[in-house]
Amino acid sequence: MQRGNRPGPAARRRAGQAMVEYALALFVVVLIAAAAYWLAGALRSNGNRTLDLVSSEYP
Repeated sequence: MQRGNRPGPAARRRAGQAMVEYALALFVVVLIAAAAYWLAGALRSNGNRTLDLVSSEYP
């Protein structure tokens, strides 16, 4: 009795593992992008604070 072209249990497990790996990689990429966005905001805020201090007319 032949099963045809259906993948066996091992192939389905590998496909599931690949899906988990892609989901994990996507999560890590989103996490890195969020961290970069937060860091850019912090650096922008610090730069604005520096400009405010330099341009103040305090003697």
